[in-house]
Amino acid sequence: MAFVVINSVKAAKEELPRIIAEVIALDLDVVREQPGFRSARLITAEDGTETSLILEWESRDHFVAYRQSPVGHKRVEMAAGLHPHIAFYDVVMTLDPPGR
Repeated sequence: MAFVVINSVKAAKEELPRIIAEVIALDLDVVREQPGFRSARLITAEDGTETSLILEWESRDHFVAYRQSPVGHKRVEMAAGLHPHIAFYDVVMTLDPPGR
């Protein structure tokens, strides 16, 4: 099953647009090229006080290989300045619409 990494940052409403811009500035398009990468989503809480970057990988090993690569190492260093809460998850079930 897949492996998911969630980087969350909580902030005051007026700070969130700056944080989102900094996440976008990480140039995450290069992550698409990494072996095992499945998807990424940048989401914000309805109340405007939190944003989360959700990255899905084929496996934990794929994520670790990315993180240890020059591309991944650079993105991790850049993101560290945002002081995110980072959580790691193994996917135990997936539900897709019919026909997918």
